[in-house]
Amino acid sequence: MLNARNLDDQTYREIVDAAKGRLPWLCPAWTDHNAHDPGITILELMAWYKEMQQYHMNQFTDPLRRKLLALAGITCRPARPARCAVQLEAAGPARLAGERLATREGIPFELTQAVPSRRPVIARIQLIQGERRVDVGELLEDRRVTFQPFGEEEGEPSRLSIGFSQLGEGDLQLWFDVDTPAGAARNPFASLHQVPRLIRWNCEGAQGTELIRDETHALSVSGYVTLRPCGEWPADAEGLFRLTLTLEDPGCEERVRLSGLSVDRWPALQQETWASSHFFQVPAQEDWTVCLSDALARDGDLAVLIRTGQRWEQTGAWRAAATEAGRLIELDTRCAVQDGEQNLLVIALDGAHSSRLLFDARGLPGETFFLDLEGRTALTESFTLLCDTLDRDGQIRPALWRCVEDLYSCGPRDRVFTYDPARETITFGDGEHGALLCRGKGAVLAASLTLTHGDGGNIPGGTGLTFQTDGLTVPSFPARGGAGAETVAQAQARLLQTLSVTQKCVSADDYERLAKETPGLRVAAAKALPGYDPDEPTGISRLPIVTVVAVPAGAGAHPVPDQRFLTAVQQQMDRVRPIGAQVKVVAPVYVTVEIDLVLRGAGENAGEALRQQLSDWLEASGIGGTLEAGAVRAVAQAAPGVLQVREATMRAVGPGCYQNAEGDIFLPRRAIPRLGALRITQLSDGGSDRGS
Repeated sequence: MLNARNLDDQTYREIVDAAKGRLPWLCPAWTDHNAHDPGITILELMAWYKEMQQYHMNQFTDPLRRKLLALAGITCRPARPARCAVQLEAAGPARLAGERLATREGIPFELTQAVPSRRPVIARIQLIQGERRVDVGELLEDRRVTFQPFGEEEGEPSRLSIGFSQLGEGDLQLWFDVDTPAGAARNPFASLHQVPRLIRWNCEGAQGTELIRDETHALSVSGYVTLRPCGEWPADAEGLFRLTLTLEDPGCEERVRLSGLSVDRWPALQQETWASSHFFQVPAQEDWTVCLSDALARDGDLAVLIRTGQRWEQTGAWRAAATEAGRLIELDTRCAVQDGEQNLLVIALDGAHSSRLLFDARGLPGETFFLDLEGRTALTESFTLLCDTLDRDGQIRPALWRCVEDLYSCGPRDRVFTYDPARETITFGDGEHGALLCRGKGAVLAASLTLTHGDGGNIPGGTGLTFQTDGLTVPSFPARGGAGAETVAQAQARLLQTLSVTQKCVSADDYERLAKETPGLRVAAAKALPGYDPDEPTGISRLPIVTVVAVPAGAGAHPVPDQRFLTAVQQQMDRVRPIGAQVKVVAPVYVTVEIDLVLRGAGENAGEALRQQLSDWLEASGIGGTLEAGAVRAVAQAAPGVLQVREATMRAVGPGCYQNAEGDIFLPRRAIPRLGALRITQLSDGGSDRGS
C-alpha cells in the first residue's frame, strides 16, 4: 500500500528556527540574528512563503482527483435529462420536434419527435385463436390487469390483433406496457437488436411490414415499436386496418404479459434548447431552399454560414419564412465548396436568450465567460461554440470549438474549452493547453447548447404539461432518468465499487456471477464446474476447461435454455474468461426425486404443505451435489402438525444418479432435482396405518 506523504509538515516558527540554525555554517560573518536585522526580515518573509507553498502542495483538490480518476479510466458522468411521455388526443394540431411544454412550476420539456395532425386511432384489440376472437380492449383500460397475448389453449397458440379505425401520417408508432415478471431481473440489453423471442409483425393486406425500431426487444420491456407497412395497407370488411402479432419462437424465458397498449403517447425530454446547429450538403445553386422542421428554428433567430474552401463564412444573402412545417430558408449557395462534405451551417438561437449566447473576446490566456444559465446544467455532449479562430494562413475565420473535460491533455492548436456546471462558466486554453481566442466583438457564439434540470426533472405521473405555443394542457406520464452531473466524490465511490468486483473470471464464483450478468437475459441460476467436460465419457478433462450450467428464468418447473440463450451466455463467457481457459455452456439435466414418508400427527390436508416445503428444499439444493436422507426427515419434521417422522426414503428417477446404503442420493454434476411423486403414510396414535 502506498503511504500518503504529509507535505505540510513544518510550521512557520520551525522553518525560521531551522534557517537561523544554518546561518553560522553558511555565513560565519553574519552574527546579528535579531529581528531588527534586514536579512532576518527577508528570511522570515521566505519562511512565510514556504509555509504557504507547503499548504497548497498538501491539498488534494478536485482537479487533481479528476486527473487521477482519469488514469484509472473513470470520468465524471455528465448530466442527463429525464424522459417522459405526454398523451395527445387523436384530433389536435400538428407539433414540431422540439416544441416546448412546461409544468406548473416552470420545468421545461421538449418533444423529441414531430407529432402530425392526423394520428392513428385504435378501435379494437383482440386475441385470435383459431376461429375464436376475444376482445381485450377493455382489459387494457385498467392498468392493474394484465393478459397474455400469446397464450396457448388446446395446443393452439393465440395471436394479438390490433385494429385501427384511422391511420396517421408516416410510420406507425405503438407503446407497449410490458408487465415485469417475478424472479430474476432482466439484465440490460447489449444492443437494440437483441431479442429473447421472435415475433412476426404483419400489416394484413400490405405487401410487407418493416420493423423500423423495437425498443421493447420483442415485448420483453416496456417501450415503443415503430412499424412501416410496405405498399398500400387496405382496410378489412369492418373498415379496420389490422396489425397482427404472431409469436414464431417463444424462447425459453418468461411468457409475455401486457398491461397497456396505446398510440397516443409521444416522447419528451426534460430539456430546453437555447442553440442548435443544422448541417447540410448543398449544391452550387442560386436559389437553394430548405425547410428546418424544428420548433427552435421556426421561432428563433438564425445565423447562416457557408463553407468556402476550408473555412466557414457567415452570409446574409438568405430569406426565411415561418410555416406550419418549420422554417423555410432560401439562399444563394453558388460560393459553397463542392467536395462531397457538409458545406452549409444554420444556427438557430432562442430569441429570449440569444443575447446571453454572444460574447466579446479579449484574446487573453485562460479567458472565462459566464453563461448565466439560471441554475440549469448544460449537456456537454452536444455543447459547441462558434469562435473567431486564427488559421494557419494568418486569417481569422469562424470555426466550431468543442467542450472537453480537461484542457491539460490538449495541444496548443486544439479548438476546445471546458465547462464548469457549478460556476456556470466556460474557460478557454492558454495557448499551450488549448488554443487562444481571437480578440474581437461577438467573437464567441453558442452553436449548440441544451440545458436540463437533471434530477430536478423527475416528476410524478399525472402532472399536466402545458404547450407554450397555444396553452394546451395535456396529461403526462412519470419522468424518470434525470440526473445531475456526477461529482468527483461520486466518481471516486464508483471507482471503489468497480475495483471491488472483477470483470474477469478468476474463481468459480466469478464464472457464475458473470454468467448471471449476461446482457439481455434473465438467468435464474448458473453453476461453474472447473475441470469437467461434458463431452468426455468420464467427464474429467486434463485441459483447463470450465463448464457452466445456465438455467433461464422461464415458465414452468423445468425451464430449459434454447440455443439463443446458450449462445448469449457462451459469448459472455468467452469475453470474460482467461486466455488459457476454455468455457463450455450447457443446459441443465432435471432429475425427478420421489419421496415416501411415514409419519404421525399430520392433518388430513398436510400433503400440500409437505409438498411445498420439500419442493423448496430441492430447489434450494442447487445444481448437482448430494441429497441427504436425513435432510428429508428434518424438512418433513419441521412441517406444521407433524409430531414424528418414522420413515423417510428417496428415490431418484434419472440416469447418472447414485444412491448409497444410507439413502443419500449423489446427483450428476449438471442435474437439478425436482420433486415427483410424494407418498405419505399417516399412522394413528396406536401406530396403525390410517391411510396414505
